[in-house]
Amino acid sequence: MGAAFGIGLKYCIMAFVLAAPMGTALGASYEQFHAGSLKGKLIVQWWEPDKFVFLPDKDNPLTFKRSNGETITPGRMFTDGGSIPRGLWIFRNYSPWGYAPAFIVHDWLFEMKHCGLPGNEKYNHEIAATVMAEVMKTMMETKQVGVAKLTLLAMYEAVDSDIAKTYWDTGKCVPPPAGFAARKPLYEFELSFE
Repeated sequence: MGAAFGIGLKYCIMAFVLAAPMGTALGASYEQFHAGSLKGKLIVQWWEPDKFVFLPDKDNPLTFKRSNGETITPGRMFTDGGSIPRGLWIFRNYSPWGYAPAFIVHDWLFEMKHCGLPGNEKYNHEIAATVMAEVMKTMMETKQVGVAKLTLLAMYEAVDSDIAKTYWDTGKCVPPPAGFAARKPLYEFELSFE
């Protein structure tokens, strides 16, 4: 996501993380989010410090199916994983890649909006935040990660914030340049979901 948004979101996440133990500070509840299903392969390439590209697999693309049957299949884009403040990386569950599929799907909805891609009109920043929480809950309920309700709620509140809405409304389309894929990445990782 954009640098200005990333900085603002990082502070927003930190505030919600610090407030999460108070419980009532958060307006959402874990139960309001519905698990879906996650399938396919997630491929992320590291090109330079803080610059990552998500690449959809041609044969087995990462796809999230929401409980209502709607499917979301992210395309090629720049990503930063989750915009988690570095100071929080020392805490369990606050890695920018700990919920990679959720962060990739969320980033894709922003990419669709900013680049005017087909289907973007179905989403707003609140739906994008809900979808991210649904992917996180799916990962928790299918035991791909441990259940961390407060983490889910803190991250949901951060991406449903006014800062996130501002970025939704004003962010710019920044697709990876055409020649970018011809270079060899510094590192590539992939995860598969069945």
